[in-house]
Amino acid sequence: MIAQTAYCSACDKDVRIVVTDEPSHDGQANLHDSEIVCLEIGDGCTGSLCPIGAAPPTVMAARLVRNGLQTVVQPVLQASCAECGRTTTHVIVERSHAICEDCGTAKARSELTVRE
Repeated sequence: MIAQTAYCSACDKDVRIVVTDEPSHDGQANLHDSEIVCLEIGDGCTGSLCPIGAAPPTVMAARLVRNGLQTVVQPVLQASCAECGRTTTHVIVERSHAICEDCGTAKARSELTVRE
């Protein structure tokens, strides 16, 4: 992964980003190309589409989780994941959605069965 700084027109400031590595081998459709991940996604974001990564905040947060870049400021909860079939940690990426930390599946929080 390559860490860089880029200007964000939505926040009107330089932000820290990471460009993820491409897969090291040829694979099937489940492999993704390198992605731009903003490390400063959050309350300062003003739009519905990140001008740097060309993705909604929910997708940018999913990239954080999928690439192991989750920040400690993101709240988490334990919930049953229908895709994994286990109780896993879910990262809350916006008020209405959470992402399974194990498989990367995004779900509406209303669809999750929260475990205490």
